[in-house]
Amino acid sequence: MNAALFAVGIYWDLPVLLVIVSLVYAATRHDRWDRILSEAFGWGIRIALFLFGIGLTLFLLSTYL
Repeated sequence: MNAALFAVGIYWDLPVLLVIVSLVYAATRHDRWDRILSEAFGWGIRIALFLFGIGLTLFLLSTYL
């Protein structure tokens, strides 16, 4: 199996994990679906931005150091 193909293939799970983790976290805090979905959306954005920042930092470090 091609190593590059495997490395790209594992990133297909990231959006699914983002949605699941956000929904579960929001559901532990709220009981109504409208609040769960709005809280999950906010947490999904925060987690995605955090992971993007880490990825960008690691990319810049590997490129310029």
